[in-house]
Amino acid sequence: MKKEERHQIKRDGLVTAVERAEVYFEHHVRRVVLLVLAAGLLVAAGFGLRSWLSSRQARASMAVAEIIQTFRAPVASSPEALQQIQPGSKSFASAEERDRKVIELTDGVLAASGMGAAVPTALYYKALALEGLGQRDDATRTIEQVLKSYPNTFLGAMARYKLAQIKEDEKNPAEALVHFQALYDDPRTAFPKEEALMGIARCQESLGKKDAAREAYRKIVSDYPDSDYQTEARRKVDELS
Repeated sequence: MKKEERHQIKRDGLVTAVERAEVYFEHHVRRVVLLVLAAGLLVAAGFGLRSWLSSRQARASMAVAEIIQTFRAPVASSPEALQQIQPGSKSFASAEERDRKVIELTDGVLAASGMGAAVPTALYYKALALEGLGQRDDATRTIEQVLKSYPNTFLGAMARYKLAQIKEDEKNPAEALVHFQALYDDPRTAFPKEEALMGIARCQESLGKKDAAREAYRKIVSDYPDSDYQTEARRKVDELS
């Protein structure tokens, strides 16, 4: 789905399955951070706060939390928008400023020793920030690194999805289709299957394979009745029939 279409869906008040998956992932990362903090306080009681703060796991978890918080921080490009932001919350004057800060944070993680647990998340969000800055080639290389190094993880699946989106935006539906199909066929990941099916259907349609596209849309209608894509999929089935 093109970026403009995704933005239109958001304006219409819908939330895609993959966006919910991203929030799920980020929520659980934050949960891990909170657990580490709680464990750290217990450790600090016996061994001292300084020794806990030097913990590699704690530093990696805190770094991940800061990256996610920064990436999700709102943009306040006007005094009116700034007034809507909760006092004390992190915000930026522009999306470009925010993306550059994300890259600064992720580069810090990638350059530091003892940050192994934070590396895949840092690479993933660096790729998103690079794409936001229009540096698509660098974003592609970075997201490919995530997919290559962490292929069987949920983050690896998210990286494959982002790579498929990039290829689709580059008017390369054949290559995008390979990645969407891999997401759909992989039984090891919890990645939303209806999201992968939508990508498959779009790519098949772009390749002129209307029958295959129609079947993919029909599968969404029949197999995922609660999907946010029900209305769109039904409309596409009618169009292609």
